[in-house]
Amino acid sequence: MARIPVVFTFDKRIVLAGAVTIQSLVDTAGAETSYDIYVYHPDIDEKDIKEFQKIVEGTCHTLSFQYISKERFKDAPINKGGSWTEIVYYRLLIPELLPQYDKVIYADTDVLFKADLSDAYNIDITEYECAAVAMEPNNANMICHKYFPENKNELTFISSFIIFNSKKMREENFVERMFKTIETFNTRLKFFDVDVLNITCDKIYSLPYRYGVFQSLYYNDDWSGSYEYGFLKNVFSDKTLREEVKNVVMLHYAGKPGKPWRRKHVPADYKEYMDKIPKKLRRFTFRDIRKRFFSKV
Repeated sequence: MARIPVVFTFDKRIVLAGAVTIQSLVDTAGAETSYDIYVYHPDIDEKDIKEFQKIVEGTCHTLSFQYISKERFKDAPINKGGSWTEIVYYRLLIPELLPQYDKVIYADTDVLFKADLSDAYNIDITEYECAAVAMEPNNANMICHKYFPENKNELTFISSFIIFNSKKMREENFVERMFKTIETFNTRLKFFDVDVLNITCDKIYSLPYRYGVFQSLYYNDDWSGSYEYGFLKNVFSDKTLREEVKNVVMLHYAGKPGKPWRRKHVPADYKEYMDKIPKKLRRFTFRDIRKRFFSKV
């Protein structure tokens, strides 16, 4: 039975979404797959951790939480008062935090897993530092992302699903280089961890789009109104995108119409997991309630 390490990073504001994501990961695991799940956080309390443990009770999966001080990234730029706090950088510590693994998967928490991750984990990325999903060509004409002339990659990659070749990254001092990138580019960084990953790594394997399907493509057959399609079509053909959406592994709730738990009408597949997670984790922050009140969908 394969044991696959999977990492999430979130704080107490994202408990509900984190629980849904982990529940969907466990429920879609194949018969021969066991996940060692790790959560790195700055402020989740022991009561919540005990509730999270209920998700893996009676399964072959493990779930552990580890506190990481925000001070490690005290000099890194963040979106003060917004969603992009120091926690967005935590994923970049994975090669250091889990030295027992040669390869580790990271995923965001505004996602829903639709299939097992064994195929992703078994992709040969020996010659690459990591693997991620490409978003658009890396040039001055980029639509969504910020162009850095110092970024030598042909494509720019999103950081919502990353397979870390941790062994190679440790050998090539990735964490040290990552902090150097933050120091050097500091106020120029716009998408923070995304920018840092793309600038620091010049050996990124391009994953199939199924590992990062946006909701605007998944829930709609007509993509003409999708902002994300506007730049994805510069990397993937329509035929490829249709096939990848059909075979989605990770559904990403980025972009419009917003996070599913903040809508008046939650998508049925997401609500199924909201109803399944431990009740004490099914709680909304003030920000969630406010956004839900003003939601038009």
